This record gives sequence, structure tokens and C-alpha cells, in this order.
Amino acid sequence: MKDRVRWIFSNCPEDLDAVVIMNGEEPLLDVAFPYVTGTKAGLFEGCLGIITPDGRSTVITSALEETSAREGKAEVMTFRTSKEREELAVDLLKGLRKVGVNGLGIIHANYLHVKRWAGNAELVDVSAGLEASRLIKDREEVERMRRACRIASQVADEIPGMLRMGMKEYEMAAELNYRMMRLGSSGPAFGTNASFGASSAEPHHEAEDIALRDGDTALFDFGCKVEGYCSDITRTFFVGEVKEWQRRMYEVVSQAQQAALKVIRAGVNGRDVDAAARAVIDASEFRGLMVHSTGHGLGLSVHDGGRMAPNHDFPLKAGMVLTVEPGVYIRGQGGVRIEDDVLITEDGYEMLTSADKRMRVIQ
Repeated sequence: MKDRVRWIFSNCPEDLDAVVIMNGEEPLLDVAFPYVTGTKAGLFEGCLGIITPDGRSTVITSALEETSAREGKAEVMTFRTSKEREELAVDLLKGLRKVGVNGLGIIHANYLHVKRWAGNAELVDVSAGLEASRLIKDREEVERMRRACRIASQVADEIPGMLRMGMKEYEMAAELNYRMMRLGSSGPAFGTNASFGASSAEPHHEAEDIALRDGDTALFDFGCKVEGYCSDITRTFFVGEVKEWQRRMYEVVSQAQQAALKVIRAGVNGRDVDAAARAVIDASEFRGLMVHSTGHGLGLSVHDGGRMAPNHDFPLKAGMVLTVEPGVYIRGQGGVRIEDDVLITEDGYEMLTSADKRMRVIQ
């Protein structure tokens, strides 16, 4: 844990005395909290994680979460009342000159709490430093993500056996979530996207009361969490008779992903990876129909900072975990997306997801 804390401070202003992460109430929880404390489970509503440049990490936790806190990697201090919480925080922060807070993760009411507890200390936003730190995964983080990706990949390979004519999108989403948890995940990483027919042209579609029919495109975008870390995979299938535009769309998207993977490695800018994928699509009859970036950072959040997009300066570094997910969409008809998760290395990448990517037709 000390190495991670020192890594965080190396990405923040040099004269910081401490960084304070304070959670709101669920769902207003800061994903930086488990990152700075090493906790694996628990909500920690209203709790604090405080780190200092010497590598120390301290959790100020309610008695409700004490057991979970002690399973982490930080020193634990427990409170039973808000007054006790304040006293612990004041004691740790007294005499400090400059304290960092996560401007992207702290709610205003908690910012005011920290400001009062820190006395005369200057509060500065260190969200950029936290994001830069979280983009580079350490060995433990990568292993958790490997496990999450193995689970999602296994479930993706089971999809052909799950599909049946007339089933609803929400039934399929529930089945995907159940199977991921059965294999050892703590739950889905985000709202599972099961899209049938024209719904597959909506990249962030939410499963509805839509039945699977002959001729449909069936797109599934899902992932799970293992000890807080996410996987994110998309696979697209066809049901019954495949139309030529569907076959051609799958072929182009597959080629676009391969083009991106050929150039992705440490030292390359993410916008150039996006350009490689987008060039394949824009050279086809589907020009202009990729409406999102080629990929994004993945970790404690499903969008964990950074994205490979046009005109977006994002130098890739070894240790980043990114999605690679080109897609093409025709409103009212359907879409195809193929998404995998990769660990960036000095000479290329390690593929973390392993599900079959061949075009598959369900009869």
C-alpha cells in the first residue's frame, strides 16, 4: 500500500501534506476511496481515507464498516458518532498547510466538512493526479481485472446457448448478471446492455420488454466486478436469416478492431489508435456511423479516465487497461460492436478478454 500512496503523491503537487477522500452516501461514493485505502468491500458512507507522503494510509470508518476496513491495507480508526468522526479527522489534519481533495468525487457538503476540520490548511483539487495514478495499474489491480475479464469472457461464450426466440431483453440481462455472479463476481460492473433488433443501434441501451425475433441483431455489452475492479466486453450475434448489411457490418467492425490492435502499445497516442479503427469504417459504406470513441480506461470505474478519441491527447503507457470497442450503428435497423479489454505493454498489449469473436448466427 505504501508504494501506491507514494505513487499517488508523485502525480500530485509536490508540497501536499495529505490527501483526503470522503464518501457521501450511496450512490455518491468516491471510487478513489478503495484505491487509497486498499479496501475490497463495504460502502463506507460518510467515511474518510487519508494518505500522507510517507506512504501512510488511514481509514476513519463507522463501526458499521469496521470489519471491512480491517480487511483492507490502511490503519483503522473507528467512530460511532459524527462528533467522534470530527475529532479523529481534526486530530489527523491539524497543523497541515496544504491538503488535497478529489474535486470529482467529493460532494459540496463533505467539502465543507473537510475545510472546517483542516483548519487553516489550503484545500486543492488533486483529481487529475488521482486519475493519472489510477490509469496505471499495479500487479494486484491487474490480477483482479484478469479475473473479472475471465468471468465476463466465459459468460459471453455461453450466450448462444442462452438465446431463445421470444425471450425479452431484460430476461437476457438478468441471466448474464446471474451467471457472472455464479462464477464469483460481486455483481455487474454497470447496467447490463442486452439489445435486440433496432435497439442494438443504441450504444447505451437499457434492457426493455422487447422480444427476440428472427432476423434480429442481438448485442450484449456487459461486465462484472471482482474485488472492486471491472471488466467490460461486447459481443454481437445474429438470429435466423442474416441480411447482407448485417454480415458486412460485422466484417467492417471486426477489421476496425484489428486495425486498432495492430497499433496499440505504450508510446502511441490514443487518438492514433482511434484513427486506425475509424479509417477502416470511414473507407466502407458505413462512413461516419461510428458515434463514440474507440476505447476508454477501465479499472475501479467502467470509465476510469482517458479515452481514445479524435483530437483527444491521450499518450498510452504500460500498465494501462483499456477497452477497444469500435462499432457501427444504423438507427432503426441495428448495430454491431466488438469490445475487448487489453493491458498496455511496452511492445503491444495483453488481451484480457478471450471470448469468441467470430461472426455467429443463432438458428
